[in-house]
This record gives sequence, C-alpha cells and structure tokens, in this order.
Amino acid sequence: MKSVILRPNVFENEMFDTLFIRAMGYTPCSAASLGECYYVAREIKKAGESLKSWVTCWKAMAVRTEALARNFEGEENPIAAYNTYLRAWNYYRAAETFVVPQGSEEHASLYRDSIRCFDKALKHAPFIGEKIAIPYEGTTLPGHFFKRRAEAEAARPTIVLNGGGDGAGEELFPLCGVTQALDYGFNVLTFHGPGHRGALNQDPQLIFRYDWEKVIGPVLDYCETRADVKADRVGLYGVSLGGYLAPRAAAFEPRVKAIAVNGILPNYYHFWTDSIMEYVPGIFRKFAAKKLADLTETDFNRLAEPLTKKDFGLEWIASLMNWTNGTKTFGEFLVKTKGLDNLPLAEKISIPFLSLQSEGEGELARRAAQEFFERLPGDKLHITFKGENGADQHCALNNLQFAADVVYPWFQKKLL
Repeated sequence: MKSVILRPNVFENEMFDTLFIRAMGYTPCSAASLGECYYVAREIKKAGESLKSWVTCWKAMAVRTEALARNFEGEENPIAAYNTYLRAWNYYRAAETFVVPQGSEEHASLYRDSIRCFDKALKHAPFIGEKIAIPYEGTTLPGHFFKRRAEAEAARPTIVLNGGGDGAGEELFPLCGVTQALDYGFNVLTFHGPGHRGALNQDPQLIFRYDWEKVIGPVLDYCETRADVKADRVGLYGVSLGGYLAPRAAAFEPRVKAIAVNGILPNYYHFWTDSIMEYVPGIFRKFAAKKLADLTETDFNRLAEPLTKKDFGLEWIASLMNWTNGTKTFGEFLVKTKGLDNLPLAEKISIPFLSLQSEGEGELARRAAQEFFERLPGDKLHITFKGENGADQHCALNNLQFAADVVYPWFQKKLL
C-alpha cells in the first residue's frame, strides 16, 4: 500500500491532490507560483471537483499568465517574460493532463498551447535551449538540447533525461532539474520517445515500445554527431516509467556510462496488478492474486470497468494507457504488458547505478526496487527520499530541488 505522508488534502480526490503537487512542485525553476496554483485549486473546488472543472480552471489561469508574459515581452523585460511564459506552459500542461479522451483534438490543442509558451520562454532563457529532431526509424523524435551560454561550444559530459508514461519531454525540464544540471557542469538532452506526448502528437503510430535500447540507441547516435558532447561521458536519468525503460536500455547499450533511476520499476505488469490488488478487500487478496495470471482481456475489463466508473482518476489512467500504447481497452493494455520484466537484466548492468525511491511509493514498490538493486553487480548506491525531507511523493515531486542536489553531484563523481 502507498504511504504518502505529505498529501496536501486540498481536494477530495487523491489523484487531484497528486497532480496539484505536480503543478506546484515546479516552482524551483520558476514554472509555478504558489498563489496562482492555490487560486486555481479554489476555483476547481467552487466549480465542483471534476475532470471538466480541472481542465477549465487551469486553462483560464494559463491564458491569463500567457497574456502577462506577452506584456513583459512587449516591455522588453526578458527575465520576467522567461519566468512567466514558463508558468503559462505549466498551467496549459496541467489543463491538458486531465482531458479525456487522451489524443482528442482538445487534448492536442492544449498541448500545442503549452509548447508555444515553452518555446517563447526559451527565447528569453539565460541558457541555450535548442529544439532538436533525432533520426529514428525513418522519422524523427522531437527533443531539446540544453547547455550553458558560457563556453557554449565546449564539449561537456551530457545527461540524457528519460521520461515516463504520462508526461511530455518538455516536462523533464522542471521534473529533472535541467537548470540545476547546467549549474553542475552538464549539457542536458531531453526527448520524446515512442509513447510520449510529442512523439504521439507528431505521429499517432509512435506508441510505446518496451525494447527501449532501440530508442536510446538513436538518441546516443545523435549525441555522437555533436561536437559539444563528450560521447564517452553520457549519463542516463530515468524517472517514473523511465524506471523501467532506462535500466532496460542500460542493460544493452554500452555507451551509457552511468545511470540514475527515480525509481526502479522492475516489472511493469506487476506494477499494475499490484495496484489493482489495492482495491481488493484484504481477506480476498491472496486468492485474487493467484487468479491474476489466468485472467484474459475480457476478465480484466470486467474488473476495471466498475472501478473507472467510480473514480474519474482511474478513468483518466485507462484513457492515457490506451492512447500511449495503441490499445482499445484497459484489459488489452494489461495483457500487452505481461512479460515486461527487467529483473533478469539487472546482472547485465555493471555501470555506476544510483537508485532513488520515494518513501510514499509504498512497501510493494520498495521491495521490488530493492530486489532489483541487490542483483546489480557493480558500483551502486540507493537513497530514499523521505517525508521528513518534504520529498515523499512520486519522483520527489514535492522537493525537486533536493532531488537535483542529490542526482547531479553523484553524476559529477561518475562522469566529470
């Protein structure tokens, strides 16, 4: 069971609380304001907590904030324009998150709004943020390359950021602390792999694949074309579902020289079935767990349908998984994830490995990550983000500054 200590209890719905923290957690890089976020929360509650009110209220704040950014831009105030466009980007992103169904025109339109603001922010940024296109199997994957303006052409160690299952490549900018990474002496590359927002909006056929080394390979090929990248000093930082994808890639791709994971996700199928078990009354769990392996797509749909009708957060999750994986039902998605097990690959990862785990992820996640970690043969370190440090949320969303100040000094020791 999850054991989040620091839930803000702003909303009745736990998923709303989680994504509220996600929006507000981007304050360290100027992409959120506490006052603006709490104002939106009040408006959502006044309108009645629903997916529709969430989208409407965050969009309204995004529109107001973008107008402020345009005013700062017109006044030739680049610092204020940069900060304010970043906040507008985040608020459009927050609105887009809860559009159901995912992949609809409303969903795509809000994503385009967010990218417009992100691009304008980068024009005024105190660092270089370059849009890139990474060649990939007859098409390209969108992304960004970030570096300091000082000695911009110098070759530097580079961190590749590997996102999860429900974010955009642009969101890795605050989530993984790009500006902090630059301060610690690294270049940073972010990208949208198959199944990520930018890739799907570019081509709906670019759904998730789980042999992720075939995605990271082209990303590293691209790194080797850049004179400002030390190709023998590339690290990989995976977050959320990146805790499955990044270790999988590192097991097969020798050009990755160090990896940090927040947090390890050894078995994607078990992640979902363990989550389902949390809805089963305790006295029936052992019996239900034995039956899970035999369940078909139809069986899973029978289980999921009443849950999604009861909880709009689960309705959103089902829609998201279907969009990003090219499936039509949640049951089909679950069946598709069977066999996605990284545990046997742990022994193949001999490069330096930093394992990060948030206390609020719960005991099941902790045990799964520990089992994987113990099998790693090389230089390894495990750190738990705790409630007492204000960092117990998924990916340490409630203390991203702290997370960055743990991750990048570790990379310095391994890559600089």
